[in-house]
Amino acid sequence: MTFRRKTIIATACLGLIAATAGGAVLGSGQRLPTPHLGLRDGEPSIDSLLEKFRQALVTNDKTLLRRLRVSEDEYRNLILPGSVEPGTPPGSYSEQASQYFWGILNGKSIYVEANLLHEFGGKDFAIDSVEYRKGVKKYRDYTAYKQLTVMVKHPGEEPESMKIGSIAEVDGKYKFISYVRD
Repeated sequence: MTFRRKTIIATACLGLIAATAGGAVLGSGQRLPTPHLGLRDGEPSIDSLLEKFRQALVTNDKTLLRRLRVSEDEYRNLILPGSVEPGTPPGSYSEQASQYFWGILNGKSIYVEANLLHEFGGKDFAIDSVEYRKGVKKYRDYTAYKQLTVMVKHPGEEPESMKIGSIAEVDGKYKFISYVRD
C-alpha cells in the first residue's frame, strides 16, 4: 500500500472518529451511535439535588445555583439530541440551531435564577413537597421530571408554592435542565 493511500485511509478514519463523536450520519443515511455522555457533578437523587438547590437559595449562592443545572455541553450534546422517543436515533441539529436553543434556554434560566434569589435568597425554608406538573417522561438518553411545583415552608409561615423548571436523570445522576417554568 502506498504512503498516499495510507494517508487517505488514515484521514478518512480520523474523520469518521471525529464525526462519530457527534453522532454522524453515514452516506447511506445510517446514523452512528452517539457516545454515551453523562451529567458531570450530578446529584445522586432528586432529594439531594433539591437540598443543594435549597442551600443555594438560603445562602444566596449564585454559583451553586448555576452548577445544579446542565452545562452548555450537556445540553447541546445530551439533552437536545436525546429528547426523542427511546429507541429512535438522536435528534440532529445544526451548530447554529444548537447554539440558538442553548442561548434561549440559558438566558431564560439566568433570569429565573435572579428572580429565585430575589424571592427566596437569604431566607431559611424547608421543602415540604414536590409535584411534577407535566409528569415524568422517559426520552432516548434521559428521564425528565417535568415542571416542578415545590412547596416551601418558611419558619412560622404558611407553605408557599415555588414553580421551577425540569430535572434530567442520566444513569442515576440528577441535574436541572433549566429553571424555566412554562
